[in-house]
Amino acid sequence: MNRENAIRIAATLPPEAKVLDVGGSNAPFPPATHILDFLPYEERNREQVKLLDDVLPVKFTKETWCQRDVCDKEPWPYPDKFFDYCVCSHLLEDVRDPIWVCQEINRVARAGYLETPSRILEQTLGIENPRHAGFYHHRWLVTMRPERGAIEFRHKPHTLHGLNAAIVTRVGAFSRLNPAHEIQWMEWSGSLHASEEVILDEAESDRELCRFAAKARSLSDLKVPTGGPLIDRLKRAWYYRRLARGER
Repeated sequence: MNRENAIRIAATLPPEAKVLDVGGSNAPFPPATHILDFLPYEERNREQVKLLDDVLPVKFTKETWCQRDVCDKEPWPYPDKFFDYCVCSHLLEDVRDPIWVCQEINRVARAGYLETPSRILEQTLGIENPRHAGFYHHRWLVTMRPERGAIEFRHKPHTLHGLNAAIVTRVGAFSRLNPAHEIQWMEWSGSLHASEEVILDEAESDRELCRFAAKARSLSDLKVPTGGPLIDRLKRAWYYRRLARGER
């Protein structure tokens, strides 16, 4: 979860607020009173919590940690509108049924915050591999409509990786995507609407990817130089060259 947003949201929550973090084991939101995640409490990312607990006290406990598959199609073990606020950060792009997850978030919470990778990131080569766009394990391209309290999901097709016109940009050892374009987020209140954009025709799917990429390429600040020691960047360049050749 974006650090600045986490601190800002925490400052607006009343001390007695009930807060749920859905999928928070890798980067728990410290002010969350409850966590719902596939992993058990013992496997939470303690180091990630330490990045925020200097300014945000940790409220969740082992007793308020619920381990389960959020997509198992069983209602989550909370009453309707039980939570004042719900955080869901960098989960929806991964799971097999984000529509169900959003429906349950809408059921159990009165308001919330969603954060996912941007489509710009998912249509950029070199984030993990010079031959792949975005992150290999992400299933969905996500579009947020904060003015409507809505979020839309679109299947991330395999054709994307080899379709040059659908690639927004390329990054590597000496340049990276501008952090301002890596993520997207929205807050919602009252109701959250989730839907899937279904495109059955492959040619139309490719055209939509290309239209998005063409528009995104008009941004003047897409990339920034990669920081860090030169030796680390040279090692990364060598590693990427091996990946480009299909080596490991």
